[in-house]
Amino acid sequence: MIASFRSTDAPPVASSPVVIVDTPHPYPTPPIPEPTPLRHLLIGTPEVVQHTIHRLHNLRYVEANFWSPAIPLPDAQLIVPLNPNEIMRILVRSLRVIG
Repeated sequence: MIASFRSTDAPPVASSPVVIVDTPHPYPTPPIPEPTPLRHLLIGTPEVVQHTIHRLHNLRYVEANFWSPAIPLPDAQLIVPLNPNEIMRILVRSLRVIG
């Protein structure tokens, strides 16, 4: 036969208030910097530019449709030596540099 035992010797448990202390984290988290724009310029023949865009997409750097449409450069103010039949496409990404 199994008997159940009850302890009558223990004093009743009094509920005490719970105190939560907000201690600072031992390693403070650095502030998150503001995003900084980064402009990518691809200049070359349409085939090479398109190939590079798809390559960057396959590397999961940026989706191909984020690039601008082809921009012809006839006598532009941008001083870059150009060959005939070259185009330029632009991508602007905002990056946060941490660490």
